[in-house]
Amino acid sequence: MDQHQYFKRRVVRIAVEDYLACYARRRFRTDASTGGIIIPDSLDLYHCVWSVMARRPLGAVDNPQANLTIWLPFRRSAEGQPCKHPAWWNYISPSNARTVEQALRRLFNWEFHHYVEERTLEGLTRTEAVRHFVRLYQLPDTAEATLLKNLQRYERAVNVFLGIKSKKKRKSSKS
Repeated sequence: MDQHQYFKRRVVRIAVEDYLACYARRRFRTDASTGGIIIPDSLDLYHCVWSVMARRPLGAVDNPQANLTIWLPFRRSAEGQPCKHPAWWNYISPSNARTVEQALRRLFNWEFHHYVEERTLEGLTRTEAVRHFVRLYQLPDTAEATLLKNLQRYERAVNVFLGIKSKKKRKSSKS
């Protein structure tokens, strides 16, 4: 197997939400020859991708809506654990791609919420912090309003978890 063919078999293309694909391409280093993102082995996403890798079934075709190319991990196996060489274990099924998408979304939300929290402690407003995050990862223009709503939901969930009661607006009674 020549080097070009090996590199072609070392990547997989999956379909994820557009903003997650954009985030992943900006967040991780990309391989110049294949354009696949290289996920560091210190992240849960790396282990998630490794766990869902499978042998390519006969007659399997790539997803035409795929918008994210991933450089497959190659972990040296420990005693008694399976070795998944990416040249042969280079397939992620559509259902497993959703698992990878969920792990990527978890990473995105974690980084987004912590970024906004750090910036608000520095004196920026939440809207300005979200705007900086959108510019940092070059997300689509429509992402700002969506991320503000995401932040509101997150803060509401944290308040519920901590037992902090929300301030309800009272109806004003007109006499």
